Amino acid sequence: MKNNALFLLLTLILLPSLAFSIGTYAAGDKLTVHAASGLILRETAAPTGTKIMTVEYGALITVQAEGLKKTAHSVTVFPGFTIKGFWVKVKTANGKIGFVFDGYLSKYKTPGSLPNDDDSDVGTIQERYLKMHSPRKAKVDLPKGESRYDHYKVTYTNGAEVEADMGEGGSAYTIRFNPGMTIEEAYLIGKALWMEDAENIKSSINKGVISLLSGDELWAMEVSVKNGIVHLVMQHAD
Repeated sequence: MKNNALFLLLTLILLPSLAFSIGTYAAGDKLTVHAASGLILRETAAPTGTKIMTVEYGALITVQAEGLKKTAHSVTVFPGFTIKGFWVKVKTANGKIGFVFDGYLSKYKTPGSLPNDDDSDVGTIQERYLKMHSPRKAKVDLPKGESRYDHYKVTYTNGAEVEADMGEGGSAYTIRFNPGMTIEEAYLIGKALWMEDAENIKSSINKGVISLLSGDELWAMEVSVKNGIVHLVMQHAD
């Protein structure tokens, strides 16, 4: 009995440190590379493994059964924020097989794959991005103040939603992702979707909330978890 209790205690202590950044996946799943400079494919599950090639940003790779989530690895993005994960065996589109760090993989496509479309009827860039992953379900108008010209919420069949609040002084867009999304994935998606053209970005993390602010303070982004759901807030000041 004491041994069981000790095992449970050790499990609870170790689980957070062994948590990986991407949501659950299995052999055969196709995942997208979200590393801006590409992801190195290595012969062995270690940062010292011989480099096979660099898998480019936005590329699809297929998870292989062997070596699935065995060797832990982590990358510090900025002080206080570390992406944790595992080395996983994958196969590239051109048939190369090796190991990559899964902290920069996601079931979500990269914002760079978003089709160019200037038609205002298709919605905001956040709406268009979520629509790439799940059909749109409904649009609900929300109360707006005198200085706001539009405030609404769009829901999607996978459980995700985006809220848009636009008006004088600036606009704010909040994506509430479907269950299973991680804060690390949302950070990589949000930075590419919203902060790509921002300069002199200041990054910080406080009480689990990741914040990004452009040098001119016109562009901002926050990522947090509320009631188990990852929230990605994107703001722009006029």
